[in-house]
Amino acid sequence: MKRLFALTLVFIMFLALAGCGGKSDTAQNKPDDSGQTEPQQTVTDQTSAPEKASDGEGIICVSYEAYDSAWHAFSDYIVEQSGDHEIVAVHQSTAMPLELKNLNYLLPLSFLGQSQQSLGKFDAAMEAGMLEVWADDVSLTYDEMGGYLLKGTDTGGSALEIKTRYDGQADSLRLEGYQDGNLDMVFEYSKTPDGYAAQYYYETIIGNDKFTPIYGLCTYRIIITGSNGSCARFDNVSSEPASIFGHVPDEKTFIEGAAHWFTITNGEFAGKLGGKEF
Repeated sequence: MKRLFALTLVFIMFLALAGCGGKSDTAQNKPDDSGQTEPQQTVTDQTSAPEKASDGEGIICVSYEAYDSAWHAFSDYIVEQSGDHEIVAVHQSTAMPLELKNLNYLLPLSFLGQSQQSLGKFDAAMEAGMLEVWADDVSLTYDEMGGYLLKGTDTGGSALEIKTRYDGQADSLRLEGYQDGNLDMVFEYSKTPDGYAAQYYYETIIGNDKFTPIYGLCTYRIIITGSNGSCARFDNVSSEPASIFGHVPDEKTFIEGAAHWFTITNGEFAGKLGGKEF
């Protein structure tokens, strides 16, 4: 909660700075009245900067917020519509990626590109400064071929690393999240003609044995068109799923073979949750 509150404050602060003329020298680089210089963020110079996109097109934070809004509108609709459905009301979360892990890795996507949107050009120091609400010792670089590389340290002292690539023409994104050098999460989405397809890959609790949680690698898949769509989870997968980065998957086969799934069409549910088909 503290980090989310801090996120809002930092975001407002940087928008205010951007609105004060959008000068190239930031407050970090200007001496104060005493003649001393404020310490700068630890930021590695980017190999190359993302293209200017003052209209918002091709900017990660703009694209991700559009996806995130569509996803949350759909999930809110599921909660609303499932109130009188005894299976979906109880077991819908089995097929939906709702873990805190998602916030830990996806939160930075709301910041990447904010400098482009505010200043018209990429400013690594500004974006790394905002990302201090995500982790400590933040560093941010950008490479035309590799995309964004974000590093930081979480509150437990673990080293976090996020690699993000974005295809502006396809409106598609791929994120890889690492903890202490180990792959911890893969997230992808692609814009479809009328909505989004997305998938999440990470380890989560898939059951319990005498109150002891059982973990397994899972793939969650989502495909939504407004209020219609599907959510699915594949349990104990042996590897990460086939990538959807840069292209739209086939809607009919995207969730085939899932252990837990549901589809909603015009307010009506069908699927398999809690071991029961409906």
